[in-house]
Amino acid sequence: MGVRKKYKRKIIRAIRLFYWYVEPDIDDEGIIKLHILAENKKFLVNYEVGQHRIKNKTPIIVIIGKEFGGWTGEYIGYRRVITPNWNDEIITPNLIGEIIDWCLLRDKEIKVVNWRGELIE
Repeated sequence: MGVRKKYKRKIIRAIRLFYWYVEPDIDDEGIIKLHILAENKKFLVNYEVGQHRIKNKTPIIVIIGKEFGGWTGEYIGYRRVITPNWNDEIITPNLIGEIIDWCLLRDKEIKVVNWRGELIE
């Protein structure tokens, strides 16, 4: 089953079609989140907008889908990973491309954190 395309923007990255949209997360106190997903739904991530402004907080991305570059082994459930400090004040296609490229990069250090942002050993 494909992706519902209504109210989503398209971007082509790594010769693949991705969709993205920004909306408040009702389940998470209305925090504005960026959602990026591949057409086959194997790549699916959420990123909280505005993380670069928050002092003493490491920016993270939530991986929901099975596809994430550099990840070894099977994993079911949400995974939270520390990201580079992107300038995410304004969401642009360039930022979306940077996030997708980083997520698909196989040669990167992956630091997994819990829901509080504490490093998991």
